Amino acid sequence: MNDLPSLMRRNARMTLFFLSLGCLGWAFRPDWKPVFGGFLMGVAGGFLVSLHLAWKVSAIAARAAGGQRSRFGMFGFVSRAAIGVLAAVISVRYLEFNLPATAAGLLAGPLVTLILGLSAISRQTGGHASDERGEKQ
Repeated sequence: MNDLPSLMRRNARMTLFFLSLGCLGWAFRPDWKPVFGGFLMGVAGGFLVSLHLAWKVSAIAARAAGGQRSRFGMFGFVSRAAIGVLAAVISVRYLEFNLPATAAGLLAGPLVTLILGLSAISRQTGGHASDERGEKQ
């Protein structure tokens, strides 16, 4: 549980990076407004999805620590999917942005989080290979 706030800070930094990238792209190529606007809406929707997931994980962990059972299974997939669909509908129908760019924005944050997480797991902590727990000499 102590890692969740640091993971959310990293996620917020990545979101700000992608938002600034989209704003710079929109500033340099105004004729691509539907593409960059869709990407920006997707990144914002993806960040809301990650905030909701972090809230659900902490709520489930608090219930488990208290010995209570969760009323609903999974991590609120339907509500997270609804947030993504809402971002896509607002982006395409009301703001007339590009749907594939919105989908790319929705997937950019989780994909980078997955890649960074896998690289952190594979990175060694600097210890010796024989320093594993439970190994006696």
